Amino acid sequence: MTRTISPRTSRPRRIAALAGAALAAAAMSTAVVGTSGAATKHAGKPIKVAIVPKLLGLPVFEANVKGAEEVAPSLGIALKYTAPATASAEGQVQIFNSLILQHYNVITLSSDDPTVPAPVLEKAMKAGIKVITFDSDVIPAARDFFIQDTAYNTIAQGVINAAEKFTGPNAEVAIMSSTPDATIQLAWIKAMKAYLATKFPHLKIATIGYGQSNQATSLTQAEDIIHSYPNVKAILPIDGAAVVGTAQAVQDLGDAGKIGVFGIGDPQPNQKYFANGSLQGLFLWNEVNQGKLIMYVAKLAYENKLKAGHAFRAGSLGTFMVQAKADPVTGATRNTIIFSKPLEFTKANYKKYDF
Repeated sequence: MTRTISPRTSRPRRIAALAGAALAAAAMSTAVVGTSGAATKHAGKPIKVAIVPKLLGLPVFEANVKGAEEVAPSLGIALKYTAPATASAEGQVQIFNSLILQHYNVITLSSDDPTVPAPVLEKAMKAGIKVITFDSDVIPAARDFFIQDTAYNTIAQGVINAAEKFTGPNAEVAIMSSTPDATIQLAWIKAMKAYLATKFPHLKIATIGYGQSNQATSLTQAEDIIHSYPNVKAILPIDGAAVVGTAQAVQDLGDAGKIGVFGIGDPQPNQKYFANGSLQGLFLWNEVNQGKLIMYVAKLAYENKLKAGHAFRAGSLGTFMVQAKADPVTGATRNTIIFSKPLEFTKANYKKYDF
């Protein structure tokens, strides 16, 4: 399934079309949601860039694509958005093989697994294709650059600090993640544990649940945690689907306000949970602007204009640095670009954000 998206297409129509395409692809292993037309501001051959998130339909990735589509034409980029219908590293590998055969110039991806796609991505790099990861990284040898959402320590501290204000320093909390091998969530959990050990040693993690990036599975897992761990005073969902599932579980069991929910996710899909008190706080970054940065990095990488230890300008987004060496505090590795500081969404401000 392929569709050409005109640069003049209105935002609401694009979003509706993307949502419809995601639903139509639910029974497929992979699906192509959109391909933007050749850029009008560049007379030369467009740069063929693919954006491949973990799966179709997740709001966080739809927001990334929205931002990418807004700037791709002006950067001379012909953009394809494609992903597995459900989270699958093997499904991503199939897509990458197809993109290599189609001679794409740049592959950008949020990886479902750090090692499974490495061989095919290394194959892409040997073929002259630039590989850029965002949100969730692969092993460094299998990509050129990684756009890290935010410093791992800062977002981990934000979630823990918010939860501790609700529970107090002597309590049990639980974490809801996606899968046991999700790169980004593993990094956040590691940073949370390190922060707890130094700042709140008596705030304990009772268990970690895994919702498979599925709202229904996340709901069931969160309900199981609430039933099995009665001393848990807050649940920390760090996956978009897990936020919705956890907040719904708290609402369904009548525990809104009794069990705090503080996580990492988009505010828009969770408006009703902020409103009814089953969700207290979320942390994230501007996903639309991150999508724009992905396109700037894709263009500069293709033109060989990015270098470790040097800064670059990404239009109105500002100036960014390419990390020259690993930083254990932020989690950045060589050739990592940290996108932003985390934003905090609460009941007082969530309506201000449209993603």
